[in-house]
Amino acid sequence: MNSAAQPSTERPVTGTARTATAPADASVTAGIAAVAGDAWQRMFGDTHSSDLKLAMAASGTVLSVFTVGHMAGNMQVYLGRDHYNEYAEFIRTVGAPVLPRNSVLWVVRIGLIGSAATHVLAGTELTLRAMSAEGRAVADALRPITWRVGAAAQKVLRGGFPLAPPPSGTQRYRKAAFNGAFLASRSDSHAPRQRPRGRRRSVPRIIARSMRSTGAVLGLFTVYHVLDLTAGARPAASVSHTHGDAYGNLVASLSRPSVAVFYTASMAALAGHMIHGLRTAAMDTGVTGTARRVRQVDTIAKAVGGVVALGNVSIPVAVLTKVVR
Repeated sequence: MNSAAQPSTERPVTGTARTATAPADASVTAGIAAVAGDAWQRMFGDTHSSDLKLAMAASGTVLSVFTVGHMAGNMQVYLGRDHYNEYAEFIRTVGAPVLPRNSVLWVVRIGLIGSAATHVLAGTELTLRAMSAEGRAVADALRPITWRVGAAAQKVLRGGFPLAPPPSGTQRYRKAAFNGAFLASRSDSHAPRQRPRGRRRSVPRIIARSMRSTGAVLGLFTVYHVLDLTAGARPAASVSHTHGDAYGNLVASLSRPSVAVFYTASMAALAGHMIHGLRTAAMDTGVTGTARRVRQVDTIAKAVGGVVALGNVSIPVAVLTKVVR
C-alpha cells in the first residue's frame, strides 16, 4: 500500500513545480513590459503631437546642417593627402591652446547624438500614435512585412519550396507584367492587380512612405561609418587602417567594392530622407504659408539633398576609378 501511494505523491509535486515556473516567467516578462511601457508613457504621455513634430523638425535640421558641412569637408579629399589630413587634424584641435584637444569635437558629437536620439524617439512616438489612431498594433504591421521577406527568401533560395500562406488580414496582390524590378510569377496570375492603371505612386509619395526605412538605413550606415573611419574597428575598417592617416583610411575603405556600393546606396537613402524631411520641417514650422513658398522650399530641399548625396557619392566613384588614390 505504501509502494502504491508513493508514486502518486511524487507526480503531483513534479507537475506543480513545472506549472509554477511558467506563470513566474510570464509575470516577470509582463512586469518588464509594464515598466517599459510606464517609462515611455511618462516620457511622452503629456506631449502634444505638434510639439513632437517641432522636435523632429529642429533635430532633423541640426542633422541636415551637419550633413552639409560634413560633405563640404569630405570634398577636400580632392586636394590631396596632405591637405585632407591637415583638415582632419584641424577638427581635433579647434579651440587650442585655450581648450584641450578634441574638446569642441566632443561637444559636436554629443549634440549630434542628442539630436539623433530626439529625432528617433519623437518619430517612434508619432508612429505609435498614428497606428493607434488607425486601430493597428505593432505586431499587425510587422506580420505582413515578415511574411513578404520570408516568401522572397524562399524564392531566392529555392523555387521549389512551397510558399507559406499569408497571415490573416494580409491581401496578396499580383504585380504588373513588368514593374521595373520583377516579373510577375505564375503563382500571382489569379491575384488582383496591385493598383488600378493610372494610379501609380509618384516618386515623392514613395519617398514619403519610406522615411522609416531610409532612416533605418542611415542609422546603420552611421554606426558602420563610425566603426570604420573613426574607431578603426575590424571588420568594419580595412586591414591597412592607420590612426592619424584620414586620407589613407578613406581611400583604403572605399577601395572595397562592397563598401563603395553600401556607401552609394546609403547616400541615395540620405537624399530621399533629407528632401522629404526638410520639406516637412518647413511645413511643420509654418515656413510654407503660400503656394510660392511651398515651391521654393521644395526646390531648396531637392537642391540640398541632391548636392549632398552627389557630392558624397563622387568620392567612392573617384576612389574606384583611381582619380583619388
